[in-house]
Amino acid sequence: MRHKDFWQKKRVLLTGHTGFKGTWMSLILESLGAITCGYSLPLNPYSFFKEVSPEIRRHEEGDIADERKLLGVIESFRPDIVLHFASHSSLDGSMKIPDFILRTNLMGVVNILEAVRKIESVKSVVVVTSDKCYQNMETDRPYTEDAPLGAKDPYSTSKVCQELLTECYFDTFFRETDRNLGIATARASNVIGAGDYNISRLMPYLLDSFANKRTPQIRNPYAVRPWQYVLDVLYGYLLLAEKLYLSAGCTESYSGAYNFGPREDGFAEVGRIADLVSRGFDNASYEVVKGQDHIKKETAILKLDSTKAQTVLNWNIHKTLEETIALTIDFIKKEKNGMKAGTLARAQVEEYLKEVD
Repeated sequence: MRHKDFWQKKRVLLTGHTGFKGTWMSLILESLGAITCGYSLPLNPYSFFKEVSPEIRRHEEGDIADERKLLGVIESFRPDIVLHFASHSSLDGSMKIPDFILRTNLMGVVNILEAVRKIESVKSVVVVTSDKCYQNMETDRPYTEDAPLGAKDPYSTSKVCQELLTECYFDTFFRETDRNLGIATARASNVIGAGDYNISRLMPYLLDSFANKRTPQIRNPYAVRPWQYVLDVLYGYLLLAEKLYLSAGCTESYSGAYNFGPREDGFAEVGRIADLVSRGFDNASYEVVKGQDHIKKETAILKLDSTKAQTVLNWNIHKTLEETIALTIDFIKKEKNGMKAGTLARAQVEEYLKEVD
């Protein structure tokens, strides 16, 4: 397997490894034979990471904004590749704890890149940001990587700052030096997969409700959101990290920003998502909150143009929206029937890697 040949024995620092996407990435790296050091906040006793127990070399707990602790871990581990996932990952609470969100998301990037300046073993860095970094132009035209950045709320502002900080560090400290290092940012949309327990988000809320025979309520069935399979997105991050590593020290640079957005079928109304999910459960139904079912507001939805990732990295979406939802429901049903989450998750990873490699 080509990817296993590359990742076998690579030393990878994965921040935020106990989160939803971090757990799936930990499982992918386990399957590929990488030597992984994870760095995250103290583990939640009820978490997807604990259920599936990825095999990693080191599990470190700490605040990403703790410069001294993070540097000590990176100095002792001396990674080849850094995948920076650790950040506040949603709009939830952005108005209540803006100081925490900004400190975590901004200083996390600063501390990672400051450590990378000191640790010359690192040849590839991928900083995961978000599609929320783009200035809302109220258009259906997909955003390319050179579209204007902009934000108003604290969460989106932190994502813009992550982009600017990464570009600043690369241009100031790495671009015209003898250091063999590639640095890029990855901008993706909402992802779907088993193990996301944040029921403030639509998909986990629907899945939790239907699985436990409750009737979920949705407010605006016509609101459009972007959706994509979690392993499709993570595969894009892997391809990017590989390209950065292999091109380190070469004339052609692959550093910069990359979009990882869904295909057209991934842009779906909330009502369609609720319909697709409900079909996977017996006697499942949902309610539209009274007074909202007649409202159909045409709202411009942020769309990503992923041409760069497709052409430069040879990255493509492999799962349709319906396939993604079906895989997630199948996982949840089998787990409820007694199958171990770790067994189910590893099977999905192995199947996916066979498909793309």
